[in-house]
Amino acid sequence: MTIRAQAHRGYPVKYPENTLAAYQAAYDLGYEYLELDVQLSKDGVPILMHDITVNRMTDAKGFINDFTFEQLRQLKVGGTERIPTLEEALQFANGKMKVAVELKQHGNMYPGLEEKSLEVIEETGMKDQVYVNSFDHYSIVRMRELSKDIELGIIQSGASPAVFPFMKEIEAKYLSVKVEFLTDYYVRACEEAGIQLVAWPVDKQWQFDIVKHYPSVLSTTNQLEEFKKMIEQEVTKVL
Repeated sequence: MTIRAQAHRGYPVKYPENTLAAYQAAYDLGYEYLELDVQLSKDGVPILMHDITVNRMTDAKGFINDFTFEQLRQLKVGGTERIPTLEEALQFANGKMKVAVELKQHGNMYPGLEEKSLEVIEETGMKDQVYVNSFDHYSIVRMRELSKDIELGIIQSGASPAVFPFMKEIEAKYLSVKVEFLTDYYVRACEEAGIQLVAWPVDKQWQFDIVKHYPSVLSTTNQLEEFKKMIEQEVTKVL
């Protein structure tokens, strides 16, 4: 059974997040989309980690861009896994899963992040299976300047119609918002604007109870097996 939802950082409640093991688990469970976070090493290699430091996920301390790629490779995520590159993740997903690539840009913390990420996406032949998004909307503008045809998205905490003209201007398709901001009006407005609405997180029953009323919405979950069970229960009710 294919689960039309995004596996957030792979399967983070069972495996170290943003690692190949977590991505494999998401694929094995049948998830259609994989979500991952991209940052740059000191020497400009796009690597995958959510935080701007290695503190939480490894036994080292410091900002990611203080480490070279080879130094990052010596660290262990969750004590067992190594930090993957964007290239490795996309090679894994090629032909298997669609990928939401979140650029963890912060102003100009990572000069060249957009260029280098696009280069990897193109070189791995994943341009048609990827969309690139970010909380940093200037980063997404930059990505559109670099590529006229890559799929783009923006992330925001709340729901606002003010983003619609901006998204139309840069031809961004995906809009990620917190699940509690979903309403009949907002979902309909996004559908009419040709926007693919993405809700996060959908981990608990009350969150699932919101999104199940909106088939067009793409859910993002950390609790992959629980979400799958909730989907299967809904399918059983229909049958």
